[in-house]
Amino acid sequence: MIQICLNCLLLSALLLLISIGLNIIYGISRVVNLAHGSLYALGAYFGYSMVSYGVNFYAALLLAPLLAGLCGVVLERLIIEPIRHRDMTYTLILTYGLSVFIDGMFKFIWSDKVQFIQMPSSLRGTLNLFGVHYPNYRLFVLAATVCVILGLLALLEKTKLGMIMRAASTIPEMVSALGVNMKLVHMGVFGLGCVLAGIGGVIAGPLLSVYPMMGSEMLLSCFVVLVIGGLGSLRGAILASLLVGTAQTLGFVFLTDFAMVIVYLMMAVILLFMPKGLLAEGKFD
Repeated sequence: MIQICLNCLLLSALLLLISIGLNIIYGISRVVNLAHGSLYALGAYFGYSMVSYGVNFYAALLLAPLLAGLCGVVLERLIIEPIRHRDMTYTLILTYGLSVFIDGMFKFIWSDKVQFIQMPSSLRGTLNLFGVHYPNYRLFVLAATVCVILGLLALLEKTKLGMIMRAASTIPEMVSALGVNMKLVHMGVFGLGCVLAGIGGVIAGPLLSVYPMMGSEMLLSCFVVLVIGGLGSLRGAILASLLVGTAQTLGFVFLTDFAMVIVYLMMAVILLFMPKGLLAEGKFD
């Protein structure tokens, strides 16, 4: 039972790392980025390449997400920014096309073989928790996720940059009138979201493997998290990640063929009574 509970938290942590970046981008820039899953996979591939060439895993965990964030910034500046103020349909179609292109590049550069990021020797083995031997690496993923989320919340609530980001999510015209360059805000937010996705990709590599379509598969679960939690709500994303991760893990354990059906049914029931999600849609908090 303890192992099942920890596995629920593990999947919830991975979903949160990826979906919270997507939520930040929507909460401030109002862009639904369908290429977010591909940037998660890009972080995983960067991490795989670095570790394969002898780079320390912890260094790859730092550098690979930064490279994914840099790629995200380039995409935002060159492709997304010119059509930001058009109808949302334009960005949906554009980012979907980007995801298809990026997934194709994975096959061209790294082939379509399933790869694994080799975990460091210091994180191999298990730890005895209340009589249950649980892998050290999975505990590391949980601890790393907690640190990242606490750091993100501290950034948003305790710094001037976080204040600007929160204000830009609700009154962007006022923020712009005060002399803040909103283009830089959008660029930085997009990059931050991609960095978070890249972190998720690197730490998921030793667990879930690295392959071209990994981002598209993860993106479906992340959108369920966003819809259940409320688009633009960070605290909603945290709560929804726990619900979806728990439902999906229990589904895989007890009803293997219907795991995702349970998740979608849960989403339908929640939206039936709370159309805007568990927390208010568009409330960036």
